[in-house]
Amino acid sequence: MLTASIVILIGYFLPHKSSCIKEVQALYRVVKVIDGDTIKVDVGGEIETVRLIGIDTPEIANYYNPREDYFGPEAARYAKQILENQSVYLIPDPMQSNRDKYNRLLRYVFLEDGTLINAKLIKEGFAFNYIYEPFQLMKQFDYLEKRAKENQLGLWGSKKN
Repeated sequence: MLTASIVILIGYFLPHKSSCIKEVQALYRVVKVIDGDTIKVDVGGEIETVRLIGIDTPEIANYYNPREDYFGPEAARYAKQILENQSVYLIPDPMQSNRDKYNRLLRYVFLEDGTLINAKLIKEGFAFNYIYEPFQLMKQFDYLEKRAKENQLGLWGSKKN
């Protein structure tokens, strides 16, 4: 198993200077992007479904939901563009459950360069701040959502007619 340490600075998206340092044991390969907030990752030869903590993206049409939400396909395409076949760090949040009711791992997802994907999706208007359970970055994610709304980014831009 690949062992690595990474210092992840998340202050780039916070309204004030702050950083979070985590020891991370391994990089994992994203094998599929399901939609804007759910991915499949190869974790030691086993494929795990991972739900990104603290975000929700508009739905895309699927077997269980024949209706797609406004900006759902765009959010899914963007997530696929930045995540598919990438190596990522999966970081749990001590305030969250390890898995959700669908048995998906709940994680912050970081690229090798330290980019926090959960935050990036909100910051660029592809996701909502979503609080199912409290989590460490919920205030920061709320701030990012407010900024995306103010700047009319992504799903906060003018709606389709």
